[in-house]
Amino acid sequence: MEKNESKAMSIVSRRGIFYQSFGIYKEIGGFYDYGPVGVRIRRNIENAWRRLFVDMLQAIEIESSSIMPEAVFEASGHLSTFTDPMTKCKVCNTPYRADKLLESFYEKKHDYKSMEEVKKLSLEELDRKIREHGIKCEKCGGELGKVEKFNLMFQLKIGPTGSETGYLRPETAQGIFVDFRDLFKTQGLKMPALIAQVGKSYRNEISPRQQLVRMREFTQMELELFFDPEEEEKDIGFIELEKVLDTKISFIKSGEEEAIKASLKELLESKSIPNKYFALLLYLENRLMQEIGFDEKAYRFRELEKEELPHYSKGNVDLEVNTEYGFIEVAGNAYRTDYDLSSHARVSGVEITVVNNGRKFVPHVVEASMGLDRLLFSIIENSVVSGDREWDWLRLKESIAPYKYAVFPLQKDDKLLKKARELAKMLVEKGVSAYYSDSGSIGKRYAKADEIGVPYCITIDYQTLEDDTVTIRNRDDSKQIRKGIAELLSSS
Repeated sequence: MEKNESKAMSIVSRRGIFYQSFGIYKEIGGFYDYGPVGVRIRRNIENAWRRLFVDMLQAIEIESSSIMPEAVFEASGHLSTFTDPMTKCKVCNTPYRADKLLESFYEKKHDYKSMEEVKKLSLEELDRKIREHGIKCEKCGGELGKVEKFNLMFQLKIGPTGSETGYLRPETAQGIFVDFRDLFKTQGLKMPALIAQVGKSYRNEISPRQQLVRMREFTQMELELFFDPEEEEKDIGFIELEKVLDTKISFIKSGEEEAIKASLKELLESKSIPNKYFALLLYLENRLMQEIGFDEKAYRFRELEKEELPHYSKGNVDLEVNTEYGFIEVAGNAYRTDYDLSSHARVSGVEITVVNNGRKFVPHVVEASMGLDRLLFSIIENSVVSGDREWDWLRLKESIAPYKYAVFPLQKDDKLLKKARELAKMLVEKGVSAYYSDSGSIGKRYAKADEIGVPYCITIDYQTLEDDTVTIRNRDDSKQIRKGIAELLSSS
């Protein structure tokens, strides 16, 4: 497979998989809408995540509010620390993320070592480097201003008088933390306790770019695993922890540049990951990536440097996928200790503790946070196939393809049309994803189905009317077989 962003984005644009929001008006970056194909792929990725992180772990799932009062983010630390370094053009006032400007500068010079070092630079050092290299505004060539902190949260006023200040949540995790006390009581939770959530988050990015890679509104899939730090780790749900530890993953240790192949047990022993529950999260993410169709060479796990760690974390590992933009983060795993629950208890004045083995304490938590939009973007780019037919197409795994079947009548003959519609209806009634089309030549219909990643095309022809058999075309090799409708329905 040849990775080619322009070919991937050509398919995305032509088939309306996703596109810029409110496109008929002046463009505002960082917002994207999904067309019908994109919605289906997204939903299938989300469901694959839910099977592993909710069903396999027997976690509970919630939906919390997207709008939260200021006190929540005072406690979480987002008011003071959730910032990016920003510089503005002194001439046209265009804002830029200072670190991304520098990274782009070094990348063009193929100075990848300096590019990596940017993550460790302070505001003052970023400012100095921009001056030293003479980096100017990309839009007008003007001089850039001083690098300063910019808080990424969207602020809003609550109520008709605006007397209460609120924010759109920058992560779904805080909803889980503020609900933890009530959930623990009402749901009969015990240690370890697992709470999941899928939902929208909002970050007022300084300079959103690269399609779904840097958005202002995006979807997170998060799991918070609460545990007793003094209790030995135990099996969770339907997963045996000791068996998980034999899993080997591609991993970059802190301070290293090259990935190694290491087992989760080895990474635990070298203290690259903090505990077995953290190892469990990496195992599940590795499994998810394979189940939704990523080649194991396309992604890696990376231990964050101390300078990169969020304010709440005692250890972070990112999951990164290789794309046209280099390796991009699609998941963040963090050991948040008891930071969040303790902070919310302090600010709210409400005790948040549990009793386990006769001991009262504030639980610790490890977190897996995955970006649904980035996963969709990167799997599309990594699935483009070119050169084997007259059109580019997506080799999507059946589990995330928008439809399993496309049903086509060979010609616009009333008898064929009726039979094809009846078959499509029977498939849908069985719960099998299928769509019907009689528009255009059969070749063009095959091409469209290939482009959006449909694994199988079923053609109704005149032989079907005689013996109730159909032609089934395989997307990956274009080979066709003949099968009876009854057999098709029973095996679908």
